[in-house]
Amino acid sequence: MGQEELIQNAESYAWQHGFEILGTLGDGTQGMVWRVRDKGKLHQRALKIHTSSMPYHTEVEVYERLRSIPKLEGFNVPVILWHDDRWRAIEMGIVEPPYILDFAQACLDLPPDFSTEVWDDTLRKWRKAYGDDWPRVQRLLRALEGLGIYYLDVHRRNIALAM
Repeated sequence: MGQEELIQNAESYAWQHGFEILGTLGDGTQGMVWRVRDKGKLHQRALKIHTSSMPYHTEVEVYERLRSIPKLEGFNVPVILWHDDRWRAIEMGIVEPPYILDFAQACLDLPPDFSTEVWDDTLRKWRKAYGDDWPRVQRLLRALEGLGIYYLDVHRRNIALAM
């Protein structure tokens, strides 16, 4: 599914659910995210439409596991408000930094089967990207692993520190 189709699906979903699309919050390989609100109301939320089923189902499962955990190791976690399998849509709360979001590439219950060399290289890149903040991010990743969530999409747009 391409970007045009994602946009059309978001517009159709918003119309069907009485939402107004306020703007794009982000996009990636698994989907796009928009800021939406109920027409005529002030309450805003995020709407993510996924490109395919597997990352959608993974992300729904992660958000369900985190439903009662709005903050993990000091990072805000979006709360899932609704999901719709037909549209591969997730409605969630909007969070401010520090936050973690976008769980579509996570592995559940078992760590990914990467070689030691791949893991070492990956950890080296993550450590370099976060510099002195790496221990804080590492605590967050370990807390997620304790919940059976192996988070792989580590970068500053997905794990944002306080401004």
